[in-house]
Amino acid sequence: MTGAPGPAAVAPRAPREMSYLRLVAQGLVSATASPAPAEAVRRQLAVQGQQVFSVPHAIISRTAGAVRDDVDAAFEAGELVRSWPMRGTVHVTTAADHHWLRVALMHRTDAWTRSGERRLGIDDAMLERAGSIALALMAEHGPVMRDRLIGAWSDAGLVASGAGWRRHLLVRLQREGVLVQGPRRGNEHLIVSAAPLPPAESGPGGAGGGGRGTDGHRAALAEIARRYAASHGPASATDLARWTSLPVGEASRALEDAVELTNAAGYGADAARGEVPLTRAVAEGGLRGDVRVLGAGARTAPSGRERSTVLYMRADLPDLLAVCRRQAAGTFFLASFDEVHVGYKDRACLTDAAGELLICPAGNGMFRPLLVDRGRVVAVRPVGEGLLWADDARRSARLEADVAGAVRGMARRLA
Repeated sequence: MTGAPGPAAVAPRAPREMSYLRLVAQGLVSATASPAPAEAVRRQLAVQGQQVFSVPHAIISRTAGAVRDDVDAAFEAGELVRSWPMRGTVHVTTAADHHWLRVALMHRTDAWTRSGERRLGIDDAMLERAGSIALALMAEHGPVMRDRLIGAWSDAGLVASGAGWRRHLLVRLQREGVLVQGPRRGNEHLIVSAAPLPPAESGPGGAGGGGRGTDGHRAALAEIARRYAASHGPASATDLARWTSLPVGEASRALEDAVELTNAAGYGADAARGEVPLTRAVAEGGLRGDVRVLGAGARTAPSGRERSTVLYMRADLPDLLAVCRRQAAGTFFLASFDEVHVGYKDRACLTDAAGELLICPAGNGMFRPLLVDRGRVVAVRPVGEGLLWADDARRSARLEADVAGAVRGMARRLA
C-alpha cells in the first residue's frame, strides 16, 4: 500500500481528473475491482437497489470476472440482502452490515414514517400483528413472494384505511429489522426473516447497536463515512449527507473521524479490501479541475462553508490512478441508478444539466443505464431501446465502437 502523499502533492493532471479518480475508487478498474459480489457490496457499504434487474449489473461492474449467476448465488447463500437501511430508498448490503447500518440511520426517516402511518391509519399493534403473521408464514413455507405475504395479511383480516398501506407495512417491517429481502425469483426478491442476520451489536457501534443516543453512534457514523469516502471519493460532506440523509455538519464530523481513525497508529490497513488511510483534498477549478491532496494532517477540521469544498478519499487513490489511467479513461456501461451517478450530490465532473435530463428525464424517479467514456456520460441506453447520445458527446468511429463493445461485454455477463 502506498502512503498518503505530502501536503503539496497533486494528482496526475487530466481534463476530467475527478471522474477518473471516482471511477477508480468505485471499483470499476482492475486495481480496485473486488474478487466476489459480496465483497464488492461490502466495500461500497450499500448499493442502490431500486430496480431489481439493475442490481446484478451494478455489482458485476465492480467484480472481476463475475456474471449474473454469481450475484444470484450470493443472495441465495444469504451473503447479500435487499432492504431499506437508509434514506428511505432500497439498497443492497451485505448481511453483516444490514442491521447496524439500519439502526445507525433509522432516526433520519422516523418523522416521515410516523407521518405516513398516521395518514394510513397504521398503529404499533397493527405492525406487530403484521410481523407475527409474516414470520409464521415463513416458518411454515420459507421465503415468500410479496403477493403471498400480502394475501396472508388480507386472509387474517388485516386492513388499514389509506391507499398504499400494504407497501408501507412491507417497508416498515424491513426498517424495523423484522423482515428483509433475500434470494431473487424473476424480477422479485423473496421476503425472509431478518432475525438470522448478524445483530446491530456486532457492528462498529458495539453493545449499544450504534443507534442515535447510544455511546457507539459516533463510531457507527465514522465507519459509514470511512467506507463511503474509500469507495466514492473524492467526495464532500455534502455528498455524504445526501447519500445518508445526515445533516451536513454531522457528515463532516463523521468524515473527519474517519480520517483520524484510518491514520492513527496501529490502524490495520488492508489495501486488498479497500481498508486504507483516508486523506483530504480540494478540487482546484471546480469538479472538472485538478485534485490537490492536502494530506490527513494538513489542516484542522473544516467548518461553515468550507465543509462543501473539502474532499475526502483514500490516500493511495492518485497512485492507483497513475497505474490504471488508461482503464479509467475507457468506456463503461453502467447500470440504472449506478453509484457513479446517484452516489453524489455534485456530479458536475460526470455530466452537465442536459446529461442529467438524459439520464433521468423526469428529474427524479427512474434513471437510465449510462455509458461513460473518458470520464463523461456520452449516452444512455433505456431498457429495450437503442442508444440516446448526449449533446456534448464527440461521436466518432472510435467512440461508437467502444460504446458498442461495452454494451456487448456487459450483456454477455448478464446473460
